[in-house]
Amino acid sequence: MSRSLPSPSLNKRDKNKALKVAFCGITAALGAGVMLAGGLFGVMTYAAPLIAALFLIPVDREFGGGAAMLAYLATAVVTALLSPDKELAFFYAFIGYYPVLKRLIDRLPLRLVRFIIKLVFFASSLAVMYLALIFLFKLPAVLGEIEESGLVLWLALDSALLLILMLWDVIVRLTRIFYELKLRPKLKFVK
Repeated sequence: MSRSLPSPSLNKRDKNKALKVAFCGITAALGAGVMLAGGLFGVMTYAAPLIAALFLIPVDREFGGGAAMLAYLATAVVTALLSPDKELAFFYAFIGYYPVLKRLIDRLPLRLVRFIIKLVFFASSLAVMYLALIFLFKLPAVLGEIEESGLVLWLALDSALLLILMLWDVIVRLTRIFYELKLRPKLKFVK
């Protein structure tokens, strides 16, 4: 005589927790996939981290900044361990959490203050990243780029990167709007 075991049922809290873990895991995996694919192509060193960071927007919207930061950390760790392009991994580590930070910055009332904070964040993140790459980790690829192009050209390229990051701020805002208006209504589990 065989007895069947009662099927375990998850209560609502456990289902929400499982959904949160699954959703964060999927977005972290998507971000890591973009990062690893970007590491295969040198031209994607700066584009892949910016694209991968956009996957944090749904997590931030649905489960909050803490969950989004965990997804960011998971993506950063996987990328740091698996990507052959360490500059790409560092760029994501220093810039990747910006979509979560942007939501907080955009709550400030004065537009000029928001702009200055964003500019200082991007400029200081780039400066600290390159200082770490050059002096702490002594990556030969980064040192070679600076020596090959010359300091003035390298600084000009970094200034252009700073401008791109300021434009990326607009892309993050538009992606948030797109998610809210077009994608979120199609997700049945968020209702």
